[in-house]
Amino acid sequence: MENETDEEAGERSVLWMKRFLTALGTIFAVVGIVRQWPIVGKSYMEFIEGDGYLSLMLGLIMIVLGISVRLLIGQEKE
Repeated sequence: MENETDEEAGERSVLWMKRFLTALGTIFAVVGIVRQWPIVGKSYMEFIEGDGYLSLMLGLIMIVLGISVRLLIGQEKE
């Protein structure tokens, strides 16, 4: 009985972290794209030196971490 409640609590926390990281990463990525907006006409160096580059990269990293949170915690669904 206790084991089942522990597993439910662990699953809820994993889902919460996954949703939180993915949502926050999406917000950061959208803000980065908005601040970088005329992306098409920029060279590579202009893109990297632009205002939204860091928030865009941070958002993409957070989205990847949100997707792979189960692997990072060490809980693999059996």
